[in-house]
Parts: sequence; C-alpha cells; structure tokens
Amino acid sequence: MNKKQKSYYELIKGLAFGILAMVGACWFVLHYAGNPFQEIALIQRGETTTGNLVDSFEIETAGSHDRIGVCDRGVYSYRLSDGREFKTFTDVPTGQLKELEKVEYLPDNPAVSRIKGDGCQTITEFLWRKVGLGGILFVAFLSIGFTVIRKAINEFKRSKVPSSDE
Repeated sequence: MNKKQKSYYELIKGLAFGILAMVGACWFVLHYAGNPFQEIALIQRGETTTGNLVDSFEIETAGSHDRIGVCDRGVYSYRLSDGREFKTFTDVPTGQLKELEKVEYLPDNPAVSRIKGDGCQTITEFLWRKVGLGGILFVAFLSIGFTVIRKAINEFKRSKVPSSDE
C-alpha cells in the first residue's frame, strides 16, 4: 500500500469509527432514556389501572466494581374496560415483586405503558433527568465521535501526498 492509499485508508477508518461512536451514543441514550415523547404523554395524560403479575424471573444486571447483580423482572397483565389485554414489565430488587401493581397507560395507545412509579412523574423531573442529565451524557458521547472524525480529517490533510500531475 503506497502513502496515498494509506492516508485514504486512515481517513476512511477514522470516519467510520467516528460515525460508529456517534451512532453508539444515540443508541445508548435512546436505549436507557426510552422514548421521551411517550414518557411525556404518560406524565400528561396517562390513565391508571391495575395489573396482575403473570410471570417473573431473575435477570442479571451490571453492578459497580465489576459485580453482577440480580433483580427480579415482573411481567404484569392489565385489561382495559373494552376487554383488550396488554402486558408491561418492571425490574425490582429481588423479593420485592407484588401480585398487583398500578399500571399507567395511554388511552389512545394502551400498548404504551409502565408500572406507576417507574420513570419520571412530573415534567420538572423529566426536564432535569432526561433533558438535562441525559443531554449532558449525549453531548459527551457525541463529542467522542466528532473528535475522532476531526482527528482523521486533520491527519489526512497533513499526510496528503501531491499527485504526480501537480
């Protein structure tokens, strides 16, 4: 591989890693924060019903200091007044699942639901936790991708080899 091909290879590699880092940042924030529009809708106009525990199992969670933690995941079934049935789940410390839980759902889209108390309960809490802290994490993760891309472009400009016809 000649010098010119190597500089192009390094540029493409840097761009790919940078884009991958930015996509990873988006995935991370959306995965852990959830859909913000659904959460706001649940805060503003969610209705409450009772859910029955229909299944439970233990799941492993990543803990601090490289420890693996265990918690219980409970699957709750809830029925609407028109007879339709939906399910939602919650993760709680081992031994703290209840047979009945209050479930919040959207009346126009009952599949969007959560156990009452999971997630943000007010718009202020949502703004602080999801927009404020989530935004800081998002920007921090995105900056890694931008830094990798900028470094790749700068390296490419510095190592650019003039072609034979220049």
